[in-house]
Amino acid sequence: MDAKKIRNNIIKWIIILALLAFGFIKNRKFMHESFIEVKNTPVKVLVMCFILANLFFVAEGAIISCMTKQDGKKRLSLWNGISCTYMCAFYRLATLGSGNGIAQVYYYNTRGIDVSEGTGMAITQYTFQKITIGILGIVSYILLAARGNKELLKYSWFMLAGVFVISFICVFLFMITVSKTISKFVVFLARKIVKKESKLYKKIDKMESAINALQTQGRIMWHDKKLFFTVVVLNVLKFACWYLIPGVIFSKNFGLNPFMCMALMAVCNMLGCVMVAPSGIGTLDFVFALLFATVVESGKAVAAAIVIYRFFTWVVPFVIGLIPAAFLNNKKDYGGKDIG
Repeated sequence: MDAKKIRNNIIKWIIILALLAFGFIKNRKFMHESFIEVKNTPVKVLVMCFILANLFFVAEGAIISCMTKQDGKKRLSLWNGISCTYMCAFYRLATLGSGNGIAQVYYYNTRGIDVSEGTGMAITQYTFQKITIGILGIVSYILLAARGNKELLKYSWFMLAGVFVISFICVFLFMITVSKTISKFVVFLARKIVKKESKLYKKIDKMESAINALQTQGRIMWHDKKLFFTVVVLNVLKFACWYLIPGVIFSKNFGLNPFMCMALMAVCNMLGCVMVAPSGIGTLDFVFALLFATVVESGKAVAAAIVIYRFFTWVVPFVIGLIPAAFLNNKKDYGGKDIG
């Protein structure tokens, strides 16, 4: 290994370890609470939560693998896809959400997928993910409203507002993905609203480029029926895994129906997505505490559940993601050996 590669590896490790330290220091209070709650939770519950949380990343990895197909061949294997999604989980927590998409495009680039195509794939994946969250949340809201829980119905206007907002987001993302007329109008409108001397005006070109990349990948998705169906099913399955975690926690001590908890969690996630905060930090916790308090009498149990949920969906993937983040390199550096 030459001096340049040694220097680059040293710099990379310094950055990785700095991000790791930042992630733990920034979330030290939450980490402490997590370990206390984990210690007081039955092992069977913890094992189920761990399995469900990580099945999400397996399904996500399968989506990435499927979406990187070209001419009938997958450029990223299932293992590559899983490694990519765990690495993104590491950067998501380490950068409070801002580095997630960049990390994904970078991973694609190390596997021979250029930045513009990788950006289109990442945006398309994000779009379908948001639409899935919206549809699951809306369907779950209807099912919960039909049950007629009086305590839950107190927040019906709050939930209904969330339904309208997420519906608008889903329709907007869908139209941007499939309609060139709509996308051109959005860019035209942006150029009219933003002043030319503004710093934002220069970013409109990047936005237009990102939209074009999104539409290219979107057209592939819509025309390939098998790929479209696979991605939709995997998206539903991956969120079902995370949404079942509160049901696993509450069904043992409170006898709640796990599927009712799953529906309530779908509504929480939908509302958390439309509330503004970095990477959704704090919003899901607030909505979770508000809505689950209507079916669980113990406020302490609700607080413990959200801590455990966050631990397995954020902290555990963050730690696992350190491995691909630290050892990711171009294949050519290792004689074609696939380490990521």
